[in-house]
Amino acid sequence: MAMKAPTVAALAALATAAPCSAQVIAEFRAGADWSSVLVTDVIVEEFTVQPAIAPSLGLAVGTPLGPKYEVALDVRWARSDLKTKQADSSRTIIPLTVWSGFVVLRWRLQQRWLVQAGVGAVKYDPSEDGRESTMFRDDQPLRATVGLAIRGEYPVSRSLRVGIDLGWSAHGFTTQALREEGFDTRIAHRVSLAAVLRWSNEKQ
Repeated sequence: MAMKAPTVAALAALATAAPCSAQVIAEFRAGADWSSVLVTDVIVEEFTVQPAIAPSLGLAVGTPLGPKYEVALDVRWARSDLKTKQADSSRTIIPLTVWSGFVVLRWRLQQRWLVQAGVGAVKYDPSEDGRESTMFRDDQPLRATVGLAIRGEYPVSRSLRVGIDLGWSAHGFTTQALREEGFDTRIAHRVSLAAVLRWSNEKQ
């Protein structure tokens, strides 16, 4: 029994310390996303198809890799109307949700500045109502994407920071309906601006 007591005490100490030693970063973001034109065509006059500026929300969970680096999983949602524009007029085609997910590597330049690069996927999810008459009638594309961002942060407390995040991403856009009509894959760009609330238990 005397031999078992130190062993039990050591195991209990390890079990208690292990969760506490794990360093976790959690973030919530809210902002707006701008998207470039997805389709350009001419029927008498040139017209374009482009999502309107979209309110967006996001969550990220990560962990530090060292004093200057961290890795995170970043998931985002944005919703607005897909619009067609011609000359000075525009018309709503269909409500459009865009989901995106990134695995990101971040580098802290200074105490209050972060830059990040990520790879992931973007999913176009149009409303089912009216989808059959749009370019999404045969599929809702899931495309690989890459992104970059820079963020300025302000510490509120030891574990909480607020920041402003400016990001860019790009992916190839096409759908089965567009391919059947002879359209080539187009590079779509997205620019995001968001306020970020960041919590962490990492040692400062």
